[in-house]
Amino acid sequence: MYDVIVVGSGPSGSYLSYELSKKGYDVLNLEEHREIGKPVECTGLVSERVFKYVKSKAGINSVHGANVYFPNGKSIHISKSEKTIVMYRDDFDKDVSAMAINAGADVKINSRVMDVSVNDEYAEVKYKQDGRIKYEKSKIVVGADGANSRVRKSLNYEMPKKIISTYQVDSAYSIEDQDDVNVFIGSENSKGFFGWAVPSGDITRIGVGVDHVTAIKYFKNINKKFGESKILGINAGPIPINYLKKTYGNRSLLIGDAAGIVKPLSGGGIYTGIISAKNAAIAIDHALKNEDYSEKYLSEYQKLWKREIGFELKKDAIIQRYFASISINDKLLNKIYENINDGNIIKKINELGDIDYPSRVVLSIILKKPVLLKYLIMKR
Repeated sequence: MYDVIVVGSGPSGSYLSYELSKKGYDVLNLEEHREIGKPVECTGLVSERVFKYVKSKAGINSVHGANVYFPNGKSIHISKSEKTIVMYRDDFDKDVSAMAINAGADVKINSRVMDVSVNDEYAEVKYKQDGRIKYEKSKIVVGADGANSRVRKSLNYEMPKKIISTYQVDSAYSIEDQDDVNVFIGSENSKGFFGWAVPSGDITRIGVGVDHVTAIKYFKNINKKFGESKILGINAGPIPINYLKKTYGNRSLLIGDAAGIVKPLSGGGIYTGIISAKNAAIAIDHALKNEDYSEKYLSEYQKLWKREIGFELKKDAIIQRYFASISINDKLLNKIYENINDGNIIKKINELGDIDYPSRVVLSIILKKPVLLKYLIMKR
């Protein structure tokens, strides 16, 4: 019997497997796909903080700013001295998994989990590998298997309350400005979220996130700015942008996207997933040492990750809800543009800009321009 079974070999699952294996625990990491990192369902945009945890050379570009386009066709440009890394997400995932394997984790690819159960004696995982049904037992099981988590469903955790649908392509269009991400808001570009174009060397990652509608219409509106016939590949996927009320249970935990521990304003989940994995490793270590795998004992995990990033995610979720409520009201968005297109405001954004902690910027702007509150609470 394993000490821990981790389902999913994305960054959060692999990083947890690494941390636990490094401590000497017997860890099984199951990945449903035939290759770590595939299919790619991510823009691959992360802060430098991520590379303090993961040794990887997956970066292909770095950006220092963003052009935010409003419905009136005008834009504001923001920038900062710290760089944001654009990376090959599949290579990054492989690097994190390699860390886990080198630390001693047993990683099995092409292993699709079918069911998970827990009792007073153990957790059991049923999975199919190379066409054969297999079973493995462990003291604790962890769901790191994304927005459509089988672990979450099998163990009757609640479903995420809000899921953003995305549609993204790799385009052969090469943006001349490789130092700035492009962000598109307004009724033509999205409903409830935003569109983007990320310079990635010889290619550009162009995509959109939407709430409760089909994404393709909005994607086409954005893609026509960059050459519609240059699509090299398509990927899409759901993003849960509100964390679950409860991310722990008897002999079980959920981390990363499976727990909805994702940045609500951007949909980014790599940094938050790794933070959740780091704290899960601490809680699991304590549980294994004390031989207590109860729901009450494992609740330490939620206390730990919330203490580190919970307040930020809560603030971001509130801001995102307000933004989503006005995101199809182009008139209000243009009013916001008129108020923030100000040298002092842009300077403040540049000073405080942080893709991992964006609420600092939003709250600071509102303090400098209280009139913005009126636009945030106005009805459509």
